[in-house]
Amino acid sequence: MTVLSARGAAPARLTLARFHTAESCGAGATVSELVFAFPPGGGSGHSTPPSHVPVVVLLDERPFAGGTGAPARALTRAETRDLVNRIAQRAESTSRGPRGTLLRQLIVDADQSADAGEVVPIHGGYAVGFRARYATAANDTLLVTGVAITDPPVREVRWVARPQRLPLQGGMASQGVRYSVRGWVAGSGGGTLLLIDQIADGSVRDSRATVRDATTRSLVASQPLALRCP
Repeated sequence: MTVLSARGAAPARLTLARFHTAESCGAGATVSELVFAFPPGGGSGHSTPPSHVPVVVLLDERPFAGGTGAPARALTRAETRDLVNRIAQRAESTSRGPRGTLLRQLIVDADQSADAGEVVPIHGGYAVGFRARYATAANDTLLVTGVAITDPPVREVRWVARPQRLPLQGGMASQGVRYSVRGWVAGSGGGTLLLIDQIADGSVRDSRATVRDATTRSLVASQPLALRCP
């Protein structure tokens, strides 16, 4: 099997499985905890994830090792914030629904649930995740969220996760998920795999850590987000 993280792809061996009873980890059902070992050699040392970072496991593919490849240049903080806001505005204007006014300029923070976004330099461009609040003429507040691949001038925008318009009540969305880009990995066939968190406000068990092919937008892997277990 292969473990993917923002550091790259590393072959691994399952050494231990633990099963936690319902409710003990904040989920209503039994939670499976898998422990992996990373064998030395085989080119995996540089891509082995450090402790306490999000990972996604590919179970059905031949194990492979690889880094993140040669990404585009890193943007400055100001360039990153500008790109996040421009993509959010593009998403709001092109998605279907009543037009809205941005409530607050987005900051750069992959962990903030609203009014924020992130940019990950990838091979040939930038992956942008965003979570922007808008107010409509009917005094409704909605969240526009999605994931795009683009260039800094925003001449070309390709949606990996198409923009969603989620009604908010008390700051929470009763349907849909918020997207956050956590990193990328060069796939075994040379493509680009994006690590994307999907956070469901209404249910912890529906929140997922996913891997999507940046070209085809297809879902490569999906698993529950890591939970804190005793």
